[in-house]
Formats: sequence, C-alpha cells, structure tokens
Amino acid sequence: MTPPADPPDRRSDDDLLVRAGRGDVEAFSELIERHQGAVYRYCWRIFRNHHTAEDLAQEFFVKLFRHAARYEPAGHFTTYMYRVLTNLCFDVLRRRKRRKVTEAGELDPVLSEGTDLEPVDDEVDFDARMRKVEAYDAVHDAVAALPVEVRKAVELRELEGLSYREIAQVLDMSGNEVKVLLHRGRKLLARALARTPIGREFGLDRGAR
Repeated sequence: MTPPADPPDRRSDDDLLVRAGRGDVEAFSELIERHQGAVYRYCWRIFRNHHTAEDLAQEFFVKLFRHAARYEPAGHFTTYMYRVLTNLCFDVLRRRKRRKVTEAGELDPVLSEGTDLEPVDDEVDFDARMRKVEAYDAVHDAVAALPVEVRKAVELRELEGLSYREIAQVLDMSGNEVKVLLHRGRKLLARALARTPIGREFGLDRGAR
C-alpha cells in the first residue's frame, strides 16, 4: 500500500523544487508563494525601483524553474536561492553601471505604496516620518557605494539576516573572508554616515576617520 503524500504545508522547499524539476507546476507555484515577498524585497533594496524589482523577481523564478531539474537537494534551498538571486541582481547592476544608465522620475516606493510613512496632518508626526525617510535614503546610498563584494555581504547579513555560514555558501568563500568583508563594510558605512543626521544621532561622527 502506497503511503499517503505529505500535506503541502509540510513539504520542504527542497522537495518542492525537486518536484518542480519533474514538471510539478503546483509544487513550483507553492514555492513562489512562499518566497516571492523576500525575492521582491531583495531586488527592490538593490535597485529602489518597483518595476525593476518586479521584472527581476519574475526573471529569477523563470531561471529557477528552468534549472530545477538539475537542482541537488541538500536542505539548503535558501542558500541556493540567494546565490542565484545575488548573481542575477549584481550582474544587472554591473551592466547598468557600465552603460551609465540611471533610473529617474519614479516616485520613491517607500512613499508611493501606502506604507506607514504616508503624510499625516500632525506636523510633528510628519517631520518624524520624513526624518525616517531621509535616514533610510542615507543608509541606502551608503550601502550602494560599497565595493561590490562588500555590499553583497552586507546586504545578505544586515538586510536578509543570513548567518556567516550561509553567506559564505552564497558567495562561495570562507567564513573568515565573510568576517573580513563585513568588518570592512561596517567601517565604510560608519565613515560614510558619520556626517549625516543619522550618523550624528548615533554618534558615528565621533569615531569616523
């Protein structure tokens, strides 16, 4: 007698991708549902553009499905996901920098998509919210200016919450190399933010050289 299949909510990400590699579209749809939010947010943080993030998220899942049959499950789907996603985003970023293409004219999604930063009548409240936007922009600009490999490590650690070991697997380097990149990134960020309002608020201007 064939044992009953596991309920969909008990299937691992590895299992879903393996099933997708065998042509199981429903399994792949479930995988998309689980991770589409994280994939979009990662793309948006890199490019700060809604349409670019949507296009790259779609391209990522197309690429994932095309290569699903070759996926070797090892219980580390998230590491595999971020490796593919990081390579995709930073390849596009490098091509854009070479062409010196800039995206302009789009309202900042932080303000345009109904977040908790919407203007309100209370002037004090509004000022506080605008300072939050300015701080976010300052941090984004500082991260965007980091050397590419340093930025990858910082994005994965500080924004995606990956462990040192996971980052090492994503970037194909040793744990010590990851620690060096993150240490360098934090120093560069502290220096870049030292003279901004957020830097002064947290005392970064006192230690930056």
